[in-house]
Amino acid sequence: MALRKKSRYLPIVEAAIVGVIAGLSAYVLELGVSWFGRLRVELALQHSEQYVLPVFGLIGGLIAGFLVQFIAPEASGSGIPQVRAALDRVQMPLNMRVALVKFVGGTVALGSGLFMGREGPTVQLGAALAATVSRWIATTEEHRRQLIAAGAGAGLAAAFNAPLAGVCFVMEELLRETKATTILITLVACSSACLATAFLAHRHLHAALHSIPLSLTLNPEDVPFYVLLGLVCGAAAALFNFGIMSALHINRRLPIPLTIKVGLAGLASGFIISQLPHEFQNYAAMRAMIATGVTDVDTVVTALAGFFFMTIIAYGSGAPGGLFAPSLVLGSALGFLVGGAELALVGTNSVTAFALVGMGAFFSGVARVPLTATVITFELTNHFVLVVPLMITSVLATMVGELLYRGSIYDRLMRWNDITLRTDESVSAVLLALKAKDIMRTSGPVLGSNLKLKDVLPTFGASGRRGFPVLSGKKTGWCHYTN
Repeated sequence: MALRKKSRYLPIVEAAIVGVIAGLSAYVLELGVSWFGRLRVELALQHSEQYVLPVFGLIGGLIAGFLVQFIAPEASGSGIPQVRAALDRVQMPLNMRVALVKFVGGTVALGSGLFMGREGPTVQLGAALAATVSRWIATTEEHRRQLIAAGAGAGLAAAFNAPLAGVCFVMEELLRETKATTILITLVACSSACLATAFLAHRHLHAALHSIPLSLTLNPEDVPFYVLLGLVCGAAAALFNFGIMSALHINRRLPIPLTIKVGLAGLASGFIISQLPHEFQNYAAMRAMIATGVTDVDTVVTALAGFFFMTIIAYGSGAPGGLFAPSLVLGSALGFLVGGAELALVGTNSVTAFALVGMGAFFSGVARVPLTATVITFELTNHFVLVVPLMITSVLATMVGELLYRGSIYDRLMRWNDITLRTDESVSAVLLALKAKDIMRTSGPVLGSNLKLKDVLPTFGASGRRGFPVLSGKKTGWCHYTN
């Protein structure tokens, strides 16, 4: 009876707790990455950056790789495929061990200069912490699954300060369902995560995008260039996904320990950055410069090429880091270039708007989540005028990306990790192949009709079954037990 009551209970309080924990963990992760990043830049200024940046990347990569290789291999990469697998009831560890390695390894790897995002890791971090919390409370298996998904969404929401995007990501990518209870629980967790970070009086990393002075409208002459931007982002996203998967396959064949691979990726990343202008050493500042249009074409082209290959090198090594932030900065660079082309050809001054729309379009082409891409960019920029261009470009980028390189990056990562999710089609095929003899029990205890209830209950309790045949003479009936 208690279980039935629990199945009708919505764990709102638990969702709020999970959201706060996920938000605080994302906040502390950001502080750690920022501190390591500042230390890296300061040391490069004080000493020769030609040596400091590669060595810093090498040491940080070795530490992060060691943690992943020997303590929690599940913490490799963004962790989103692992979360999806766990939510689909595939045996996949989501515990404090994974959370700690993701936190420490991600902090060291990103802070030492590997060009990846912290937003992907906050998804796995939030899911692992939610899974841990769910084991401490009495709840149903379905609500535990919803809490884990809500924790993952809360981690994303806190990283971007975008609660609606966290909800959309859960529905569109992680669970791929729109149950009312799931939406409600995820809303509570995501809003709680953002409130937790807001109460810390913390100026969010992406807050600069809210202050962009845009007074633009969607002009007829803009539409062809937004269509062009969607096509370009879709093609570039397909190339990006191909590069990521190729790097992973190459690294898998190399007879080198994961620790060394990540260390070499950090070394290579540091060397590349040391050859670029000084402003490239601060990744966050460079992202803001491109997204707000405060730079020139040569710098944007250099950033597009450099960050493209640095992301492939870093992620392909197996380092703990995500693809959200790299996707956004690469998309903003493509948008900047297309907007610059419109400015040169038509004279419309909308380079900044194109840079912002490009962020969502490229991410949609990579992850094939047009709704999440639209919402997350809108919440980052706080400009409603961008919604329609975002919808146009995100849909086009998703279609072109799927046409050129089938499957989102997370779908391909799951196949690369030999993770197979259950689908309605696969479940139906299994059920249709079953025969009655495959599931029937031909042996078991038979109850006599003269037995008393107190004599029957131990039989039910010991067997775990809920029904037994009852024999009275030559007649057979059925006894069914419900609690």
